[in-house]
Amino acid sequence: MKETIRPCRSIISVPAHREKMAAKAWRLDADVVMLDLEDSVPVDQKDEARKLAIAILRGASPGSHVRSCRINGMDTPFAYRDLIDIVEAAGESLDTIVIAKVNDAAEVKAVDYFLTQIELRMGLGRRIGLHPSIETAAGMMRVEEIAFSSPRIEALVFGVADYSASLTMPGGGISGHGERGALYSGDRFHFPLSRMAMAAKAAGLAAIDAPYGDYKDPEGLRRSCSMSAGLGYDGKWVIHPDQIAIVNELYSPSEADLQRSARILEAYEQGRAAGVGAIALDGKMIDGASIRVAQVVRARWEAIAKRGLKS
Repeated sequence: MKETIRPCRSIISVPAHREKMAAKAWRLDADVVMLDLEDSVPVDQKDEARKLAIAILRGASPGSHVRSCRINGMDTPFAYRDLIDIVEAAGESLDTIVIAKVNDAAEVKAVDYFLTQIELRMGLGRRIGLHPSIETAAGMMRVEEIAFSSPRIEALVFGVADYSASLTMPGGGISGHGERGALYSGDRFHFPLSRMAMAAKAAGLAAIDAPYGDYKDPEGLRRSCSMSAGLGYDGKWVIHPDQIAIVNELYSPSEADLQRSARILEAYEQGRAAGVGAIALDGKMIDGASIRVAQVVRARWEAIAKRGLKS
């Protein structure tokens, strides 16, 4: 993955118009605090939510948190004001922007162009990252093009609820992950999750899973995390503080993985120094894929440790 990608195991989504809720979020152990200006904010409160988001970003003491904001979709009358107002007023306090409901790479490029101009005008000393959210059938069909559409992109996000709606999938009581009842004999989100992960990894990006809707079902959350982590996902949105510890645990390299990776990389370095082409460990040959996996595990662990985040 790109060296600029920040830890994103757990991303807590906080409605920007809920000031007290947002203030509490900075005291939680989530890797990312994301102020939401989109679906969780009523239309008649969009302008006020934007003002509150600016005040929260400028006044918060984020510590080790990645500071993020989800803007409204580019097909709405709110997105351009989200970008201009927030980045001009609080760009120095913002690390990433989530773009809602991306259907086409052109939307990401438009945000990139806007951000470049604002950053130049305001003299911002660093580049704000992007997280396009893939939430529709149209977006999923173009996910590969979207993944490569801007050097600002750090991660792709799967939006399960709107994706389900775009395919006219029947509901099960709780939208998306955490739904109840047997609606399909298999896992009906396996294909989009796999496709988005493939696009993300091909572009060197992180892949972020949608939240698990039933925050009172920790075992279901564990299963959901294990499934997407097994597909290559790096993190998951959370909708309740009680979900953070489980999500952080299941998207962190285990101690066993870390130790094995260290041994593989040590054997690789020793073999290379000795000019040995074929390297074995515990009676098994170490191939290039094993070395790359070990390097990824070590990089993820180091990124978590660097920011002082709990594993």
